[in-house]
Amino acid sequence: MAKRLLILSEPLTPPSYSPRLTSLIHYLEHNGWKCTLECEPVAANHIADVLFRTRERQFTKRLLRTYKAQDFDGIFCSTFYYFPLLTAYRISKVWKLPLIVDVRDIAEQWGKASYFTSPLPKLFGLERILSGMYVRRNIHMRNRVLREATAVTTVSPWHQQYLQTLTQAPVSLIYNGYDERELQPKDVKTSTFRIVFMGRLISLQLRQPQLLFRAVSELDVPIQLDFYSEPNWAEDLQQLAKRYHIEDKLHLHDYITRNKIGEIMAQASILLALGAPASTQQHGILGTKVFEAIGIEKPFMLIPSDEENLAQLITDTGIGTAASTTEEIKAFILEQYDQWQQNGFTRRTIADKTRFSRREAAQEFGEILNRL
Repeated sequence: MAKRLLILSEPLTPPSYSPRLTSLIHYLEHNGWKCTLECEPVAANHIADVLFRTRERQFTKRLLRTYKAQDFDGIFCSTFYYFPLLTAYRISKVWKLPLIVDVRDIAEQWGKASYFTSPLPKLFGLERILSGMYVRRNIHMRNRVLREATAVTTVSPWHQQYLQTLTQAPVSLIYNGYDERELQPKDVKTSTFRIVFMGRLISLQLRQPQLLFRAVSELDVPIQLDFYSEPNWAEDLQQLAKRYHIEDKLHLHDYITRNKIGEIMAQASILLALGAPASTQQHGILGTKVFEAIGIEKPFMLIPSDEENLAQLITDTGIGTAASTTEEIKAFILEQYDQWQQNGFTRRTIADKTRFSRREAAQEFGEILNRL
């Protein structure tokens, strides 16, 4: 008889779409698990949800009406910050089932950065005070759930170490990884040497392209910079490119659909991630782009180095460089440019690559679930 798992998650629609979770479900089902995924739409009244957790209450009531304890062998909660932790906790208590919590992001990881914006409308500055109360309240709730969890999984060494201080349950590190069904190495010859950025810029304080633009301006080789990101940052990027006299090298694009990611990556010469300086004290942020680069075996460049988990991962795998000076950036670009000139494409050899596949991650999840 198949083992049955109730999986709770926030809505799997952009921007919270989770390839990690959908890949996990695919591979768990392939390995004999019967997975039931339940999501709850975003609350219609956001303020009411912030104040009274209306979405969690509605979610809990619906699940208790729809299912019974004997329908499942365990509950798995995949959470981005908080939701639906409270629902998972309440259901596990009522049904007396083991609770596995997969923590992908926490407020503390952002350090001094202002990434975690206010969930409330502008109220003449009062929203900042209420937002701080909201965050502290949710951290308290999260910690309470983690103390009651049967097992916890998370996405980086920093997260693992931090979360282990909050719970007696074992905290396992399972990387976001890459899906080998979608990403395989392809040697595509191109007529242009392209440095490609795909993802959210968020802000030019959190994601700083200045070092890259300066380095490119000092190189006497033809380079194309392709940014696939939010259209609202186009003007700022263009102004920045003009400052460094590389506006002719910068090509801006809107987001691309998921089925186009592999094609764009295959045509890239270098895949780029823009980080924030170590002084912002951000921790354990391992974006999916590094794992996608590992999957497709493309040179990967982080600017600037986070001097932490991501830089160490880049070093350990040999996927590329974490650079904090223009000289480091130029040296890496020229190294890849030489390879591109010889072959028409670039490629990296990855150490212990299979460790980062989502198939491998699903097996690790499966082992944790079987132990419970």
